[in-house]
Amino acid sequence: MNEPKATVLPVYFVADESYSMVNDVRDLNTGLVTLFDTLQGEAMAAAKVRFCVLGFSDDAVCYLEPSDLRYVDHVPELRARGSTSFAAAFSELSNRIPRDIRELKSDGYLVNRPAVFFLTDGAPNPGDGWEAARTQLMSLPGHPNILAFGIGQADADVIRQVATAPKYAFIAAAGTDTGVAISKFVTALTQSVINSGTALATGQATLQVEKPDDFVSLDVDPV
Repeated sequence: MNEPKATVLPVYFVADESYSMVNDVRDLNTGLVTLFDTLQGEAMAAAKVRFCVLGFSDDAVCYLEPSDLRYVDHVPELRARGSTSFAAAFSELSNRIPRDIRELKSDGYLVNRPAVFFLTDGAPNPGDGWEAARTQLMSLPGHPNILAFGIGQADADVIRQVATAPKYAFIAAAGTDTGVAISKFVTALTQSVINSGTALATGQATLQVEKPDDFVSLDVDPV
């Protein structure tokens, strides 16, 4: 029996591409370039992560299949389009995560529970069934940890419902410029990926989460 090659962490960056992002998608794409550049300079951490980029609006589009960023030479480019279907995003994750895990295992890797970094600037389409789609996703044996980040007009209660734990729910502080919030989010995402990859390389299996500056943690229980 062959020994496993290594343990890897699938990370899915799931970005809202609805038309409300039209003035901010450039900042998001600039942030992705910085993220890719930084990860390519962190070889030990990057080797432990398989990074996937998904965008969603009326439907979900995969811009980068789960990849070792040390060997990616093209940064995907998101765009603003359509409405805000959370259901499309969660359905796409339900379809692809089991397949991605199977493929990684068939390549000889041990696979940690995936992490989804979900960024939205608005409210989900009314009545699109996103709650049921999320429930379906979370019923999978390889269901992910979902970290939800709200910017712009995002609703804190919705962000709490999307995240798989209160400690994984964050919203930009009132008055924060959306472009600034995106920059802070990407910085935190980059550091979370580096920290998680480095932890895996040293035998730790804990997901490392960096809270973005100018974001508020929703890990509170109002009374």
